[in-house]
Amino acid sequence: MQKDTSSPLEQRGHFTSQAEQTTPSLTGRAGGGSTTGRSIGGGSFILLLELVIITVVAWVVFDPAVVNLYYRSLPLGYDTSRLLYGECTVSPSEEASEEEMGDPYKITEERRQQMTRQLTTVEGVESVYLYDQDLWSIGHTNEAYSPCRHEADTLYIGWLAFIPDSHFFETYGLQPLPGSPSAEELSCIKRSEQKVVLTRTSAIALFGSADVVGRRLTICYNPESEVTVAGVVEDIRKSLGYNMRSLIFQPENLTTTRCRFVIRLKQGVDARRFVEEHGRDLIRNARTKYTRVSRLMTYDDHLQQLELDDGRTQEVNRSLALALFFLVNLCLAVIGTVWFHAKRRTEECGVRRAFGATKLRLLCEMLLRNAALATAAVAVGLIIYLNYAHSGYSTLENGFTYNEKLYVPRLVNIPSDMTWPDHFWPHFLIVSACVYLIILVTVLIGTAIPALRIVHTKVTDALREE
Repeated sequence: MQKDTSSPLEQRGHFTSQAEQTTPSLTGRAGGGSTTGRSIGGGSFILLLELVIITVVAWVVFDPAVVNLYYRSLPLGYDTSRLLYGECTVSPSEEASEEEMGDPYKITEERRQQMTRQLTTVEGVESVYLYDQDLWSIGHTNEAYSPCRHEADTLYIGWLAFIPDSHFFETYGLQPLPGSPSAEELSCIKRSEQKVVLTRTSAIALFGSADVVGRRLTICYNPESEVTVAGVVEDIRKSLGYNMRSLIFQPENLTTTRCRFVIRLKQGVDARRFVEEHGRDLIRNARTKYTRVSRLMTYDDHLQQLELDDGRTQEVNRSLALALFFLVNLCLAVIGTVWFHAKRRTEECGVRRAFGATKLRLLCEMLLRNAALATAAVAVGLIIYLNYAHSGYSTLENGFTYNEKLYVPRLVNIPSDMTWPDHFWPHFLIVSACVYLIILVTVLIGTAIPALRIVHTKVTDALREE
């Protein structure tokens, strides 16, 4: 055997020349022209196609969830934290004589006032509003409209009624605008006075301004009647699922044998604790000769119960549950697909790390590559869904146009009441942005999990991957 007599410097040069000779072959194995490169390109196309399909399906799934979450985030316009809801039952006691009883099962004005005084004497109670059970009032989930006109087209304004001299506005905490009478004065309006109260939005819709106290409008029932605007209050929503803010309040007399009441507690009194501590005593002891309290709960619980009875809670929960289920499956599907294709890059990452590429650089390249791929896929998917959604316009008998392809829980035909879900382009763009963010975050998470494992793989192990 011949002994190598070359110097250390010559040996180092010999090693360098061997590395230079091997570099092209290693680089070629990771290049786009190799089998690995072709498989990576094919994998990217498959992932792109999957994300396009996912985008279209995600739009259909997330549209109701995004809209419902938006409506649930809107303020009611009045403070419910100190409100209680209760029901009264007509139950004549033995103290009531036949002469003064009259119709024992009718809520007269005198009996209403007796129950109101009885409830007002309870410690912690600030004011009480007792009203007709069949009255269309705040919290009522059914919809009633009043056709109103003022020198223009007739607008169908949401209609609510209240009992005169009943502390309606101050109990609910509705705020009159500057220039309007106080809440106490508005609650005293009589039906015979032919006066109404408007919300800010309804006043602007009818008159173009909120400063309309004393002006007149026509209620287009048969026969028509002219009424005077007694005051304007800040906008409210009468229930959780009701998104219209154009409302008109009219006084109505008590006519039923059943009634409900709303209690406003004093400042600092917690509604839920009040029900826990005093609810049973009120149901047991709060009664007059003709009526007694049969039910008491917080007003927030009452609104949620109304939504449940109306089916809105089930609809909202169903949309949110479907969105959550789809999101979980989307994450699993994307993570699985990205993991499968990322595994094919293990050898390439090992080669690049052998020649100086840092782990952070490799990780960022993988994330940016798949983020760009997700962006392109979402853009293609949104273009496809845009063409589908744009074909969904329908026209009602009154000439109102709406899009049946976009989710809107209730149609709104007054421009001042419309929000972004009622307009095509804002609706499409906002939901599309949500879909894009969800898919982008999912793809980044799905890429980061296998990418972190790959870049931390030992170079020798990565080079053995095929």
